Amino acid sequence: MQGRFLTIKKSSWLALSFIVNILFFIVGSVLSIILLHQYNYWFFLFCFFIGIHLFFKSIMFRFDSCCYFGILLFFIGFFYFYCYLFEIFQYYSVFILLSFCLASYITSFFYYQPFQLVLAISLFFVSIGLILYIINYISLFIFLAFLTVGVLILVVKFLTIK
Repeated sequence: MQGRFLTIKKSSWLALSFIVNILFFIVGSVLSIILLHQYNYWFFLFCFFIGIHLFFKSIMFRFDSCCYFGILLFFIGFFYFYCYLFEIFQYYSVFILLSFCLASYITSFFYYQPFQLVLAISLFFVSIGLILYIINYISLFIFLAFLTVGVLILVVKFLTIK
């Protein structure tokens, strides 16, 4: 049967995933406020757990949009805690770009979408340029050249899609 996984309906699995992820979110938010006195973790915990739920939904029902958005939210939450752990918040904008890059790459891998792969490659080049600009290895004009190359790759691929 197509609507079942391990003899349980896929919608039941999805509801269970939602309930479990919301419970983890609530417990994590309460613990971060009470124990760590961090009042802004709730948003990134929400991104993390809803990202897991949406990725699970994309696996169950083969939705490419849920895959992209779920991976994007998951990595936004993950990279926030990564930056917090290693105290590298000055590079968080690079990690946001890498979240988009990873979401595009994984979506292109699972759903065979060549434009998503080109988007991932161009975002990767832009994130390399951004990290080099942030650590002052390149000037603003060279960073803008990286950005222009990334946009040109996207435009050329978009115009040549068959």
